[in-house]
Amino acid sequence: MKRLVLDAGPLIALFSREDTDHVVCKSGFEQLNQTRTVLLTPIPIIFEVYKWFLYKENPLVAQKIFKAMQSSLDTVSIDRIDLDTLHSIIQELGQWRGSLEDATVILMAQRYHCPVWTLNYRDFGAFSSLQFWNPS
Repeated sequence: MKRLVLDAGPLIALFSREDTDHVVCKSGFEQLNQTRTVLLTPIPIIFEVYKWFLYKENPLVAQKIFKAMQSSLDTVSIDRIDLDTLHSIIQELGQWRGSLEDATVILMAQRYHCPVWTLNYRDFGAFSSLQFWNPS
């Protein structure tokens, strides 16, 4: 079974019809569904998407999207050991400007040996071992 780690960008674009990447991301999620790809999503990414819609839309929209994410994604928890690993990742890179949410995506991609789907490659560029997925 295929697995993929999701960043927040594709989820935001999927749920926001005004997003310039909405059509591409909708098509991408359809492709992933057809291939029965497991969508591994770190819980901090769920929080990031919820917060985005809470501020850009309203609480009811954010709650509806949260429920949709709960029912369709395989969420991955972060424990204390993971927090220590995240701390090591960001310390080793010193001047890396990625977020902790980005670091959780990297950690899960490394742990599960699977590609990442993101719309923002800037913060992932420091990790040459990462593989990326894009809709065809």
